[in-house]
Parts: sequence; structure tokens; C-alpha cells
Amino acid sequence: MPENNRLTNYTLILFTILFAVKLYFISNTFLVDDEAYYAMYARHLAWGYIDHGPVVAFIIWIFTFLNESSFTVRLGPVILMSFLTFFLYSVTKKHMDQQFALITSLALIANLMFHTNSIIITPDVPLAFFSILSILFYYLAYFKDERFIYPGGIMLGLSVLSKVSALFPAIGIFLFPFLVKEKRYMLKNVHFYASFFISFIIFIPFIVWNFKNDFAFVKYQGSHILEGGGFSDFLELWAGAALLIGPLFFYYSAIKPIIYLKDWMVISSEKKYFGLVTSVPLSYFLFHSLFSRFELNWIAPIFFGGLFILAAEESQYSQTRKRLHIQIIYSLFFISLIMIQTFYPLLPLKGKSDPTNRYYMYTSLVKDVKTSIMDDLEMNKLRIVSNEFQIPSIINFYLNPQHEAICLSIDYHETLYSFHYDQHSLIGEDFIYIHDKKEFPEKIKPFFDSYEPIMISNHSRNNSTIASYSIWAVKNYKGKL
Repeated sequence: MPENNRLTNYTLILFTILFAVKLYFISNTFLVDDEAYYAMYARHLAWGYIDHGPVVAFIIWIFTFLNESSFTVRLGPVILMSFLTFFLYSVTKKHMDQQFALITSLALIANLMFHTNSIIITPDVPLAFFSILSILFYYLAYFKDERFIYPGGIMLGLSVLSKVSALFPAIGIFLFPFLVKEKRYMLKNVHFYASFFISFIIFIPFIVWNFKNDFAFVKYQGSHILEGGGFSDFLELWAGAALLIGPLFFYYSAIKPIIYLKDWMVISSEKKYFGLVTSVPLSYFLFHSLFSRFELNWIAPIFFGGLFILAAEESQYSQTRKRLHIQIIYSLFFISLIMIQTFYPLLPLKGKSDPTNRYYMYTSLVKDVKTSIMDDLEMNKLRIVSNEFQIPSIINFYLNPQHEAICLSIDYHETLYSFHYDQHSLIGEDFIYIHDKKEFPEKIKPFFDSYEPIMISNHSRNNSTIASYSIWAVKNYKGKL
């Protein structure tokens, strides 16, 4: 009991400190370009988008309904992940034990991946929130009280609607009673199937959106995940995941499920459940990453089940072990390092080698566009365009131009803007074109009669140029050739 009391105090202190850090961070940094793009989702609410489901847009819309700012855009992640921590603690303490509850809460609070999900708004936020709750509710339905099966189905539907990679833990949840003899009685329970039917009903609007938009999401993601990669990409992905999540958490997420499968006949049903919801996404991402180039956040569903494996294994002991302390200290070190580097760049990192530069890349551009374009009566009449979604999204969010800035998508994939602006209606117009390099792009030249330089916008940090943009006046857009 004294050990749990110390751990409880430790957890509360950490939560309070990190909560304050998160609020300070979201109050004093620029949105990164992806966040600004998702904020444009919220301005153009729909049941689907070319690259993601709609949940992230609705979360941003709710929190920015009264006031849109970088703070309110990011307030959703802070609130959701904080609520998740308290909810997991209260529910697992009641239905499992306090040690399990404390370790689960600590693993959420003091982990770089979940900390990032608490301060940066992306579809990974609702993915983590709803996936973890669905794993918890179905566990409770299978082992404690069948009434949790419907909340589990709702959470599962919302997780898949957030990001389709939630399907992999969902497969593990669904297969569990088929593969575990003691739970096969659930297959005769109509509520088991009804819960998954509810999940499907929740996902239907996204399916309908795809039917109405020529399966835009399916086509885009299909080509995206098939992007070729080599063994070096494979090693970089999994080494990066181990670095991000921490050694003990990584072991319980990427190694322990394989051990569970090997020892399937002798482990408990609870371990089979958590092992299954972890090993299904692990098997897919491990195999697929051998020949495709994956981004680090794509494999996040592995760690949702790993969270529970970590807690289940470590809570078996009456006292928290040294290796759990090392995991927490490891994660807190990197969280602290990144937070300090964000505001006081002590490390002599340059360019992309410093991940905190992403919070400063557009500060000078926004200022220069405002003073040189927005405050000019003639140029303010022209629409700002680019050929990637990042720059228009930042401009729209921070400057709200008279004509919404857009992405032309010339020899580039479709974006949100492709669904709201007909290319034919833009033919013959003059624009302000912004490019992320100093020279006008060669592939864009044939699409305009002329292009004249206006200015170069640079931003430096830590004695290094971290961003450089060229701003051009372009005339008579010819449309996609």
C-alpha cells in the first residue's frame, strides 16, 4: 500500500507538471503545416477527406467554434488525452487493481509518443483516444461485464472513422472469442455481433463519401502505402519507434506479443486478448514495412495494445521495478529535452535535424505576406496559391485572405482544395504564387504566361536558415494541361 501511495503521488505530480507544460506549449508556438491543413478540414466540414476520416475535423471544429486560434486548435488533444488518463485510471482501478491503473496512467503521461499526441492535433489523436478505449471496453465486456460491449463498439467505430489503421486492433478484438476456447460462448451472443454492427454504422458516412468522390481516399492511400522502401527504411522505422516509445514499452509492444503467440497454450486468457490486439497490427506493419516506406506515426496502433501488456506484466509485482523507473525517466528526459529545445535551442542542431524547427518555419513568411501582400490594396485582390497544401493552409489559418489560398496540385496529388475549387473556374486568373525554394519551379512555368519575383522570405533560428520561400506574381493561369 505505501508503494502505491508513493506511485499515486508521483503520477499526480507528473500529470500536473506536464499538463502545465502542454498548456504553455500550445499557447506559445505556431501550428505546424499539417495542423493548419486539418484546421482547414474544420472550415470545410465533410464526412471524409482524401487522406483521412472526418473525426479530427469535428474535434477542431468543436474546440474552435467560439474562437479559432492555434491554442484552441490544439486544446482538443490536451483535453482528450488528459481525460483518457483519468478515465483509464478510474476504470482499471475499479475492475483490475490500483497497481495496473497507476502503471497505465504513468505510461500515458510520461511517454514521448502520447505526449506529442497531447499537444499536436492530427488524426493520430482521436485514433489513440478511441482505440485505447475500445480495447479497454471490449476487455471489460469479455472478462468483467458484458454491458461494456456496446461502448466498445461505439469507440471502435469512432477509432476507425478517425483513421483506418484502427482496423488492425479491431481485427484482434473480433477474432479473440474465435481463437480462445473459454470465450467461444460469446459467439452465441447477439450483442457481440450487434456491437460490431454499430461500429460499421458509425463508419458508413465515410464509405458513402468515398462512393460520392470516386473512391478518392482509397486511391490516394493505396498509392501512398505502396511507396517502395528498402531494408534501410525498415531499420530506420523500427529504430525510430524504439527511440520514440522507449525500451520497455517497445519490448512489451513489439517483442512480448510474439512471445505470447509462442506460449499461446499456457498463458492466461487476458494475456491472449492483449497479445492478439497487439500482434495483429504488429504482424501487418512488420511485414509490410519490409518492402514499403512507412512513416513513424503509421505504426502507432501497435502501442495501444502494448500499453495494456506493459501494465499487465509490470503490475504482477508488489513493487515497481527498476526497469519501469528507467522507462519513465527515459521518456521524461526526451520530453524535457524537446520542450526546452523548442523555446531555448541549446543543442547545435541545424535544419531538419532539429525537429523543433517545424514550429518556427512559417513565422517570417506569415509576417512578410501580411506586410507585402495583404496590406497592398492591389495585390490583396489576388488569390495566393502554391503547389503543395502546407503553405496555403498556413496562410489561410493565420491571415484569412480575402480569397482563400489554395493548392493547384500540378503534378501533385489531390488535396482538400481539389474538392472545393474547380480548375476550369481558375483559368485566366492572376495569382500570388509562393514556393518553398528560391527559384520558380520549372514544372510550373508552362502553366502561366509570366512569373515575376516579388520577394524572398527567410527565417533563421539557432544561427541557421530553417526556411526560405519565394513569392511571385504569376499571370494568366492556363489550367492543368
